Amino acid sequence: MVTDESRLLAKVATLYYRSQLSQQDIATRLGLSRQSVGRLLQRARDQGIVRIEIGSPISYDTELECTLEETFGLLEAVVVRPHTDSEASVKIAIGSAAAEFLGRRLQDGDIVGIASGSTTVYECALNLKPTRASHLRVVGLNGSVNRENHMVFSENVIHLAARLLNAKPIVLTAPAFVDRSDIKASLLTDSSIAAVLELARQANIAIYGIGDFSPQSSPYLQGHLTSEMLHQIQASGGVGEIAGNGYDLQGNPCSSEISDRTIAIGLDHLRSKTLTVALAGGARKVHAIYGAIRGRYCNVLVTDEEAARALVHLYG
Repeated sequence: MVTDESRLLAKVATLYYRSQLSQQDIATRLGLSRQSVGRLLQRARDQGIVRIEIGSPISYDTELECTLEETFGLLEAVVVRPHTDSEASVKIAIGSAAAEFLGRRLQDGDIVGIASGSTTVYECALNLKPTRASHLRVVGLNGSVNRENHMVFSENVIHLAARLLNAKPIVLTAPAFVDRSDIKASLLTDSSIAAVLELARQANIAIYGIGDFSPQSSPYLQGHLTSEMLHQIQASGGVGEIAGNGYDLQGNPCSSEISDRTIAIGLDHLRSKTLTVALAGGARKVHAIYGAIRGRYCNVLVTDEEAARALVHLYG
């Protein structure tokens, strides 16, 4: 049975929340005082007549985002809910979310460093939209990954991102990996390569994908690591790599088998940037993500729900 009081509570709540009348307007309309309207609204909430819910976009888990930020001291976390749990769907969702994040954060004069070669970073570049920020530069943080069995050409990612952001592209015209450390040392003496790497170090924003050391990892699939090298890295505690620079679970640099042959900025240069945005998802990447956080190589994480929950469960 609906009492006069419950009807009045519903009426006041409807006028306030649905019709968006002010408390004073409701008081005048119903012949009440403004204080009485305030008390009735509070009573309507207490009795469950009004339930306030904060709606989150269906593709995001904002509660998990807050948990990651508080647990791991991140500046911001973005947690997506992909439409399916396929690897492709996860990468598309993370890339799209990263593009949204970047569009929101860009400011005039920013230098955006991109570690290209990652398919997730490529998805981010594909989804970038024009921004009001001006005088932007997009620079490569690493050399080119242009092997026949690799679908992402690094120069294309840099040029695509720069075109969509109306920015100036600066490409690191060197291979991402070389066969020997002495070749790397020689290339680093080249003035044009050195100049691009110096600009990459000056970038105030860095975007990169996190790789792991497994038979599914890009360096192994691209032929830069043999099975023996992969086993050695795993045995020495290597869990992840950023632009070919390896690190362990505590974020300490390791795995010289690959980093000594990598043309890219060093891990230590990521710590000084305003925004270091890591893109990675899936259960396979959890240890690598945690190592990157522990090493302070990222202060922004864009990931999926599966990886986020595993991070909190294992390391929270």
